[in-house]
Amino acid sequence: MIPNPHRQHRVAFSVDGEQRRMAVHEWGEPRNPRVLVCAHGVTRNGRDFDVIADALCNDYRVLCPDFPGRGESDWLATAEQYVIPNYAIATRAMLHDLGVQRYDWIGTSMGALIGMVMTFDPTHSMQRFVVNDIGPTIERIALDRISETIGRWPMFPDYPALAAALSTTIASFGPLSDEQLHHLIKTSCQRRVDGQWEMKADPKIGDAFRIAYAQPPVDLWPLWQSITQPTLILRGANSDLLSAETLEKMLVSHSHSQAVTIGNTGHAPALMDVPTIARIKKFLS
Repeated sequence: MIPNPHRQHRVAFSVDGEQRRMAVHEWGEPRNPRVLVCAHGVTRNGRDFDVIADALCNDYRVLCPDFPGRGESDWLATAEQYVIPNYAIATRAMLHDLGVQRYDWIGTSMGALIGMVMTFDPTHSMQRFVVNDIGPTIERIALDRISETIGRWPMFPDYPALAAALSTTIASFGPLSDEQLHHLIKTSCQRRVDGQWEMKADPKIGDAFRIAYAQPPVDLWPLWQSITQPTLILRGANSDLLSAETLEKMLVSHSHSQAVTIGNTGHAPALMDVPTIARIKKFLS
């Protein structure tokens, strides 16, 4: 059985003068000075990291936030508020409220973009950085795929219908056991009072994605090249979001980086298999 987090916090933060709360799932000894933050992808939540958090919690105090609009966290007022700077605001509030000064970071997709911003935070010090399947160049084919469906989630009449639909999407996360697959489904969805099932995420996240997608792309290479933390880059071998060419350029332009390609996996690796967890643990230690 996949264990549950040891504790949950509700961290207050403010966006445009309005206060919201972000859920943070915590593992390990709360007085442990070694802290690991695990940051999820755009439609996911902090429970995605239950397996790796359980594997690392003897060495780390592990913090897995549900970024605003996802999981157990509050939704934001408008689509325009679902942007990386506001996620960074919520992250800084989490680190401050939970007494964290130094930490390592694992970021999946969007979580890695937030991590790139946090590498320059003057009040909290990121030590090591794990980037899971994203880079400064994001492939257009992946953006097209995501923009078509994100936020446009249907209701499902029962759990079997939900599982059948989400299994196709989750298949790109790599080989998973049945237990892992259903864990990812059940922790990202909820049953309504009328018996139907729905995603535990604000549909406005999809509007935010499409608003950003319609704008000229931001050049993230200067940001990437300015990162000084030792960095491990993970790429799914079949990823349509992080190309092999971009990965190679990332390695060349960041002298303290290394990479691992994960076979039979697309976007984004689930970080639930033993070899990948062992590789991350080795890098962090």
